[in-house]
Amino acid sequence: MALDSEQKKVLKSVSGSCLGIIVGLPLLMWAFGKLDSWKDAFLYLGVGLLVALFLGVFYVLGSKIPRK
Repeated sequence: MALDSEQKKVLKSVSGSCLGIIVGLPLLMWAFGKLDSWKDAFLYLGVGLLVALFLGVFYVLGSKIPRK
């Protein structure tokens, strides 16, 4: 799928928030004392990665402007 200029702009703007989710979720869980082991940290990192990927795909596909 070729991305148009609007989708590229959306992808660039969403990438910052996705990075924040990936890094921020495990850090917040650690700060609130929810992490007991490295297994939990990697679990939250994986969940953050999945959420970030879902949001990225959702926003890029949602910004597709249909052609006439």
